[in-house]
Amino acid sequence: MLPILIAQQVDVQALTEGREPVIGVKEAPIVIVMFTDPDCPYCRMTHKNVFAFAESRPDVALYLRFFPLRTIHPHAQEKAEVLACTPKKYIPTVMGIMEEHSAREPFDWTWIARLDKKTIKKIKNCVESGKGKKIVEEDFRLGFKMGVQGTPTFFINGQKYVGAMRSPQEVERVVNHFTGQ
Repeated sequence: MLPILIAQQVDVQALTEGREPVIGVKEAPIVIVMFTDPDCPYCRMTHKNVFAFAESRPDVALYLRFFPLRTIHPHAQEKAEVLACTPKKYIPTVMGIMEEHSAREPFDWTWIARLDKKTIKKIKNCVESGKGKKIVEEDFRLGFKMGVQGTPTFFINGQKYVGAMRSPQEVERVVNHFTGQ
């Protein structure tokens, strides 16, 4: 998939409302919101690069929103619900664990057995309560409202970018383009 630059500006507040960044702090001057599908191959190649970039920059806040493309990725909804229920400090780890398995496989709770039992129980209770599904549905509606049609779709300080990023350096190049750095 070739990256696509799109001249669309949206309200950052609308993208981040009610959420904490997965990496970084709310007050960061650079805000990246990624709409992702845990089974999308382009997202899978991009996650670790965006995480590495955000972790290396104290001026970046990275938010995740889930946009599972259920018709082509039948297990993405369930995985997105698990991620939506995962405490933010574990999201990169759980995402990485999911990516160790085929996108064609349904989620299996044994995959995250390396997390502590208390965290696993918290995630499982959240998923079983329907809270994860509610979060994913809210994200999907927001994405649709913001013009998201595929994944990965990013909003960098409110400007839309669609496409995979194959290295942390590519993430930096794209972010610099949108922030004028």
